[in-house]
Order: sequence, then structure tokens, then C-alpha cells
Amino acid sequence: MDIFQKQQIVDSIKAIIKARWFFAATVFVQGIIVKVFFPNPLASTWQLAVILIVSYFYNIAYWLYVRRPPEKMTDLGIKAVKALQIIMDSLAISAILFFSGTVDKMIVVWYFVVLMIGVSLYKKRGIALSAFFCIFLYSSLLILEYYGFLIVPAGAKNFTTAYGNIELTLGNLIGFGTYMIAASFFAWFLGSLLRKREKRLQERTDQAVKQAQILAHQTQELTKTKDYLHEALVKSDKSRTELEKTKVSLEKINLELKAKLDEVEKYSEVTTGRELKMIELKDKIKSMEERMKELEEQIANK
Repeated sequence: MDIFQKQQIVDSIKAIIKARWFFAATVFVQGIIVKVFFPNPLASTWQLAVILIVSYFYNIAYWLYVRRPPEKMTDLGIKAVKALQIIMDSLAISAILFFSGTVDKMIVVWYFVVLMIGVSLYKKRGIALSAFFCIFLYSSLLILEYYGFLIVPAGAKNFTTAYGNIELTLGNLIGFGTYMIAASFFAWFLGSLLRKREKRLQERTDQAVKQAQILAHQTQELTKTKDYLHEALVKSDKSRTELEKTKVSLEKINLELKAKLDEVEKYSEVTTGRELKMIELKDKIKSMEERMKELEEQIANK
């Protein structure tokens, strides 16, 4: 049993718990009204009060149980609580009939309410078991009444007892069983319709969850792409800044190199001029030496 199935069962039980507060109170108030204004067979006030208190007690116990998170509930615990929704309410109705001394009462229609509870909690087999359980309880009470084990309160009127009346007993057994079986078939068809709707809803929910997961994945990918592009833009800005710095540095170096070249050119011009003057000076000195030799030769010849 997965979490989704547990949650569905818990939601159904919560709805039943809420309805049971009104259901039990209605039975009690109706019983008090009947006792005060009508001489119909009915359990005593204290018996009705005990049944009401017990009903509220186990309803509170159910409420405390379903407050727990579904993941902390065991499969066995949930199945037990489901079954008790049928069992305890059926026994409560049967107790009222038993203490009333006869099954010839309108309260037997509340067995069909129990069948409705079965529709909300079970599928075909569970609905059938709920119906047969109600039939078993009613039939047992009717047989007890037939043999005189049910005691009708003194002064009770307006009812037909099955005590010693085999025709009435068989008629009620067949009639109640037939109506309950027919109602169980109706409940089965209605429950099947509800289950199909739940199944379609679950499929759509699963599909929506898958689409949400796909969208979440795409959103994550888009976020990653956005972050990557942002990082690339930041790196591009840093590279452009560094490139501009490099360009400025190169321009500065070019200016410095140009200045150095100008200095070298000036130095070269100065050096070249000095070399030319030295050559001229050497030529003049050589010419003077040759002239002096000529003069010495002329003097020597004279």
C-alpha cells in the first residue's frame, strides 16, 4: 500500500468520523424524543447514553489514529481501522435493537448507512462483506426475537413481534436480506464509478506530476544556461578589460620605444658628424705632412 492509497483511506475515514458525530447524536436525540412522546419499544435512556458514549469514544480513538502522518501508519493498522468503521457502527445499531426488544423498528435503515461507509472504504469484496455482516447481525437478532430472547420494555406499543411467528420471521429475513443485497449491488456499481473517477484523477495527477518534473528539469537547465551565459559575459568583460589594459600598455611601450629610437637617431647623427670631422682632420694632417716633406726636400736641394 503506497502513500497515495493510504492518504485516500485516511481522507475517507476522516469524513466518516465527522459524519459519525452527527449520526450518533441524531440517533440519541431521536431515541429520547420517541421515549418521551411515543410508547414505542426502545432501549432505556441510560442504555442509549452508554451506546452514545462508546460511539464517541471509539470515534475519538479513530481521530487520534488518523492524525498521524500516513507514512507512519502500517498497512495492518489501516486495514484494522477500516474494518472497525463497519463493525463498530453495525454493533452499535444492533445493540439498540437488542435493548429495544424487537427488530421491528425504523432504526434498521441505519444498516444501509453502514453499507454506505463500506462503499467509501472498500471495493466489491469489501462491500459484499459489509452487506453480509449487516444481514448476519439482523438475522441473529430476528432469530433471538423469534425464540423469545429479546425482552420488550413494559408498556411498549405500535410494533409487531416476531416471537413465535415463523412467517413473520422468514418474511423479515428474506425481505431484509434481499434489500441489503440489492443495495450492495447498487453500492458496488456506484463504488466502481467512484473508483474509475479516482483512477482517472490519479492518472491525471501522475501526468501533471511528470509534466511538473519535466518543467522543473527544464527550469533547472535554463537556470544553468543562464548562469553559464552570465559567467561567460563576466569572463568576456574581464577579458575586454584586460585587453584594454594590454592595449594601453602597448601604446605606452610604443611611445617609450619611439623616444628611445629618437635618442638613438640623435646620437647616431652626432657620432657620424664627429667621425666625418676626424676623417677631414686626418686628411688635413696628412696633406700638411706631405707639404712639410716637400718643403724639406726643397730646402735640402738648395
